[in-house]
Amino acid sequence: MSPSRDSLGRALVLGLSLVALLALGAWFVFERFGAAPPRPVPGAAMAKPPDSRPAPVVVPDVRAKVAGVVGVVERTLGEKWVELRVGDALEPDDSVRTGPGARADLRMGDEASLLTLQERSEVRMGEMSRTSHALQLQRGRIDVDYHGQENRVLRVQAENGTVAEAREARFTMLRRGTVVTVTTRGGLVNLSSEGSTVAVGAGQRSVVINGAKPLSPEPIPLEVLLKVAAKASASETLCLSLLGKVPVGTEVLVEGEPAEVSGDGSFRADVPRREGRSQVRILARDPGGASRETLLSCRAPARAGPPRPESVKFRWGKVP
Repeated sequence: MSPSRDSLGRALVLGLSLVALLALGAWFVFERFGAAPPRPVPGAAMAKPPDSRPAPVVVPDVRAKVAGVVGVVERTLGEKWVELRVGDALEPDDSVRTGPGARADLRMGDEASLLTLQERSEVRMGEMSRTSHALQLQRGRIDVDYHGQENRVLRVQAENGTVAEAREARFTMLRRGTVVTVTTRGGLVNLSSEGSTVAVGAGQRSVVINGAKPLSPEPIPLEVLLKVAAKASASETLCLSLLGKVPVGTEVLVEGEPAEVSGDGSFRADVPRREGRSQVRILARDPGGASRETLLSCRAPARAGPPRPESVKFRWGKVP
């Protein structure tokens, strides 16, 4: 064999060996590290990886909102009282009060629950969260139609730590003076005071007097007994001076003004005389809905009788 052919053969063998080594190295890299990712095509849109973050949780608005207003109703704004309007949202520590013949309807949070503040009443808003709705009944009467949830409760606080709690109930709470009455028309209300709790079921009512333990629940009365005695006024300025008695927990209005009913159901009121007033209207109203009304005529001022003659004794026949 010629020297040129021998050199060509060696070069060919060397080249084939080099190709084999390169192929072996490429196979090793592919098996060891995997295939390289394809290069992006210029101008092609890059696919975005899916967003693994959880969707934001939408927290419902749990504030109380004004759904209706009748008559003169006010709310606090700082240190001032201003007119309450439909659509207003109430924050904790806001107070709402109603005037004579007025009414305010409040929606409790995101539920269909409705609280109606009746005339001459005042409430102060408390915590409004997903687990609790709270407020204080300062005076007067509220009618509640509460549709809660299993993990949420409504708490209404009144005189001397008295608290009414409900999860699903229709009830009325009345606070006049030191007497608090809860009347339940549907569901169940737990009434607590002085470490004692009673369950006030549908068709029942219970009373707390002077912050003592709640009285045992009793059926809602179908009628209200009203006993009133009037005596003649002692001056030209009084129309009537009234003394009366009603069942404990009954609300009494004399000419539209609340009369304070004591723990035994008695009340008194002096009605001033004024032009055009010839009668006095007395309304006794149970929170359950029963009521009784009576009219009494104004009395003439009491007049002193003629002076009584002094008794004089004469003894005839004797020198004084």
